Amino acid sequence: MQITNNTNTSFRAKFLDSESLRLVADYAVEHGKFDKLNAARKNIDKTCLQTRLRFDIGENNGKPFASFTKFVPKKNVLVANSMDDFVASKSVVYESSKKMNPLKFALEKIIKLGNNAPNNNMYKSVVLTK
Repeated sequence: MQITNNTNTSFRAKFLDSESLRLVADYAVEHGKFDKLNAARKNIDKTCLQTRLRFDIGENNGKPFASFTKFVPKKNVLVANSMDDFVASKSVVYESSKKMNPLKFALEKIIKLGNNAPNNNMYKSVVLTK
């Protein structure tokens, strides 16, 4: 019997793949902060088994913003296997008060989301509340 390592492991509050998330991960590797990013991801993954998060970044008048969109399974789905089984529940946007590197801002937001999760207020507003 051959055991294969599936790269789509089932995390709990799993981040959906997005270009923004890849850019932030690359930025974290380049600046030696990948361990902090990965620790934050693991803290976020510990609760809310069925929740998925989409992370996007952008700029508004030169000020970066980070958007977290929460996806939950549709009411009639017992086990969610694909994105067709999910529905967007809510979106939370954080905007910087000053001009700065959007990737640095986004990395800081993900790390902050993972700090002391699920007990911090940012985690509660993004993941836990409806």
